[in-house]
Amino acid sequence: CIPQAVCCGDHQHCCPRGYTCNVATESCEKLLAPTPLVPTPAAPRRPPPVPLRATGTHPGGLVPCGATGSCRVGQRCCRARGGSWGCCPFAQGSCCSDGRHCCPAGSRCTGGGWGCSPQRWDLH
Repeated sequence: CIPQAVCCGDHQHCCPRGYTCNVATESCEKLLAPTPLVPTPAAPRRPPPVPLRATGTHPGGLVPCGATGSCRVGQRCCRARGGSWGCCPFAQGSCCSDGRHCCPAGSRCTGGGWGCSPQRWDLH
């Protein structure tokens, strides 16, 4: 027999390494190389929530937050911890329940402030 050969099931024939026995046709068939698996795409990363900025007393072009604070135009007032206010840098953003973060327009806060997930139109 051939060195490093594979013995066939009939115990009468053998095939070279890299081949398999086809007892029915008494022949050797070349083994096909396995195809490597394609890695699965990573789950889309959720953008992290953005920390709220402190309200200020900016002159002109303001969005009032409560009686004392205000945010700039293009920002949104979010209720912060302790009854104060914070500014979300997105005018159409959504405020997180932790009172410290907000998410961009078209997404909502998940886990109280751990991440932003896209809002689905069919859940409204």
